[in-house]
Amino acid sequence: MALRILRPLCSFRIAHSRAPCLSRAFSLHRCLSTAKSTGDDNASARALQSLGKSPKQQIRNFTEEALLHLRKTVLDRSFASPYHSLAKLPKARLEQLVEEFETTFSEKCSAYYENPSSHSLQLRDISLAEYFRPHLDAAPPIILSVYLNMYPTDLAEHRGYKNKTEIATAILTELFHQHCIGDLLHSLPEQEKIDTNWDIGNPAEWFPQARKMKRKIIMHVGPTNSGKTHNSLKAFAAAKSGYYAGPLRLLAREIYERFEGQGIHCNLITGEEVVPSLDEYGSVSNLSSGTIEMIPLHKKMDICIIDEIQMLADPTRGSAWTNAVLGVQAKEVHLCGEESAVALVKEMVKSTGDELVIKQYKRLGKLTMCQKPVGRLENLQKGDCLIAFSKRKILELKCRIEQSTSLKVGVIYGALPPEIRSQASAKFNSGEYDVLVASDAIGMGLNLKIKRIVFWSIMKFNGSDMVPLSVSATKQIAGRAGRFSADQGESEGLVTAFKSKDLRFLQLAMREPIKNVEKACIWPPSEFWVHYVSSFRSPLPLSEAVKKFEKSIGNRKLDNYFLSEFDHQLEILDLLLRNRLSKSLTIEDQLSLASVPLNLHFAPPVVVETALKFFECISRCESKTVFDFDFLHSSILSMEPSITGSSERVFDTLQALETNHKLVLVFMWLSQRWPTLFADKESANDIKTLIEKRISEELICLRRVAKKEKSGRRRR
Repeated sequence: MALRILRPLCSFRIAHSRAPCLSRAFSLHRCLSTAKSTGDDNASARALQSLGKSPKQQIRNFTEEALLHLRKTVLDRSFASPYHSLAKLPKARLEQLVEEFETTFSEKCSAYYENPSSHSLQLRDISLAEYFRPHLDAAPPIILSVYLNMYPTDLAEHRGYKNKTEIATAILTELFHQHCIGDLLHSLPEQEKIDTNWDIGNPAEWFPQARKMKRKIIMHVGPTNSGKTHNSLKAFAAAKSGYYAGPLRLLAREIYERFEGQGIHCNLITGEEVVPSLDEYGSVSNLSSGTIEMIPLHKKMDICIIDEIQMLADPTRGSAWTNAVLGVQAKEVHLCGEESAVALVKEMVKSTGDELVIKQYKRLGKLTMCQKPVGRLENLQKGDCLIAFSKRKILELKCRIEQSTSLKVGVIYGALPPEIRSQASAKFNSGEYDVLVASDAIGMGLNLKIKRIVFWSIMKFNGSDMVPLSVSATKQIAGRAGRFSADQGESEGLVTAFKSKDLRFLQLAMREPIKNVEKACIWPPSEFWVHYVSSFRSPLPLSEAVKKFEKSIGNRKLDNYFLSEFDHQLEILDLLLRNRLSKSLTIEDQLSLASVPLNLHFAPPVVVETALKFFECISRCESKTVFDFDFLHSSILSMEPSITGSSERVFDTLQALETNHKLVLVFMWLSQRWPTLFADKESANDIKTLIEKRISEELICLRRVAKKEKSGRRRR
């Protein structure tokens, strides 16, 4: 039924014993009509005063009556359409939810009636949209407008309301339904979902196409250097189609280069770049090596290798592993990693109905725990890898070792570009570098010929505190010593520490069994969020929707699963909201930007400012090149490395280059998703290569500067 020109409710005869007299309604309309013509911000307060004696008590009585009707509906579980799904929630939980709702609503009403003119929604501004899609913040003036006979007559007739209490109860029921939406998405069985298959407690059902398959899942589990990944890659090489999913770009590139070197066509797919491999007929290979986040869950394939499977318990990235295990459409799924993940995967497979085969491996070569600490830098030997956990400390140790010994030192740490880490690895393996100083970045990937792992420290910053290494991380790093090679066979690896107290910690940790991972990390994919945000009757920013979701689900017990940490992504979503960019971006675009490889919390100002410029480019649909964003240090990029400065100068230059490299990678990451907006990707790739060259030059220069500083101290 098409709505006619809407009339105020004062012309609609309603049967309500407490309805204010017609003259009072006319007085109200005079107040509001005057306000509309003059822009009077005090009209809401004057309208409230026009009710006569005790206006706040009148509206409070009216509101309480509507809340009583709502509570009765909840207790009787007599919800009408479209709210019948609320009856599926447990009675005790419903009662708890209605109490929460009443408390929140009453608090908002009390604040509103203290100073109605300060509210963001004035009575004169209430539109039809507010009645169709009310939201809790706007509820007090909306309920007041109902009491003051402002609800449109035609809408009341259309919906069959007999009096104002029914109207207010209907509005409160809608608001209560919004309050319960998180519980509904978590608790209801699949057939009760609202146009979705999103049962938060059963993520296996998020992937219906994979559930139509009878997959064979083969777990290859064992310690570091046991050959588990090597054996799965044999099956991968023989397959017609497949995907190797690794935790790092570096590892994905290593597998890609290995296969290409063997004459097996294999594509490289990471967030920043896609390198297709073409056969002699120009056809793109059906085998790909890439990062876990880029795995094509929509594509059918013969085989998929998911490396470092224990990462599914990682609180920040683990959901990518969980989604891959549950959702990849591969006939064979090979899971490689620690034995600690076996029990959890068994539970997950129960919900998927797949076949599970477990293959256990033993370490190839002996790993020996040394009985004495190294004690002095002069006691380091060729083939050693010294482990430290901050970039500053790693660079300082490189200088100190080269000052106090004749050893040539390479460095590997997380902020270094993967290409530079790969170069350092190759130079160490060839003997060009005698010693490595590295972070836990060596724990995954990088086939290194390390004879002895030496822990400079066992304490690591976790983002807020200095904490000891976990048993799992300790064994992962220690296991890099004595790597097996096809040419030389097994080799013994040694593990020790620089200090005595750390050696005792290592000895205990190496004897400890690795604890089973108990739960897998989950986070709903973008399709869920499109539905979830649209389920609210009033527009809600994505960042607020995420917070509501976390609040409603966070304290629930999820068998075998836990919700991912989303703090870094929320920082990006909040940045979009603060700068009014979210309104011009789709939910999908916002979710993509939330996944950009940046941690704004620890980022320097130039990174945050440049990221915002990137996001504005998308919001405004402006096409730009990497040179249009003014973050490149042209003077540093064009300068020649010099040994005339200090090691501190080299540290600062490296920091600037690494920041530039990170932002260029973000540009390339965005160009993969918005290729028409982030244009001239070839130039960005050239800049990336130039920055990597400059980083290599500065690291070489650091050795010369360290030697110069050493000789300078001797002369003094």
